[in-house]
Amino acid sequence: MKKILLLIVLFCNVVAYSQDALDIIAKETCECLEAKKVKSANFTGEELKAAVGLCMIKSYSDHSAEFKGSEKVSFSDKEGMTKLGQNVGIKMLELCPTMILELGKDAIDEEPPVQEEDPTLSGEVVDIKWEQFVTLQLKDQTGRNYNLLLLDAFDTASLLTNNEVKKKDKLKVSYSEIELFDSKAKEFRYFKILTKIEKQ
Repeated sequence: MKKILLLIVLFCNVVAYSQDALDIIAKETCECLEAKKVKSANFTGEELKAAVGLCMIKSYSDHSAEFKGSEKVSFSDKEGMTKLGQNVGIKMLELCPTMILELGKDAIDEEPPVQEEDPTLSGEVVDIKWEQFVTLQLKDQTGRNYNLLLLDAFDTASLLTNNEVKKKDKLKVSYSEIELFDSKAKEFRYFKILTKIEKQ
């Protein structure tokens, strides 16, 4: 059902169905949804999606005889039902656009945000500087040195704050980068901020 609704919102092309029958199904589906909306105080989300499917299927059942043999769709035909949903949905955009836009909004809201993982770095502890902010100095396998600041609390921050990390320890750290003002250099520059520490 979700696939059908998403495809409706994406304005897929109408295939050759009996246009009059499609018009009737779209009109009856809109009327059915409006009637259900009047009865429900919170007619959005899952309730709206379920109602679209039920209203459309009921109307199609009532008018299936108006479709030609090759145009008829079995309820077990997922692809056929998807195409029918697309075509009726496009017709509904003309008749009850607010309802279709609400469906689209709910579909977008449902999509989980893609969370990018923080970059990681592995190396040996060169030094730990305890100043206004704690700075962890790491050297990777190529000999390159990195300075990472401890600014935010996170699950494994206690490895540093409890002095469980020593020089020459092997660590794998995750970090984010933010632009801060460097008072010594008198300019803004990017700093690596620790988000996770793992002992290796």
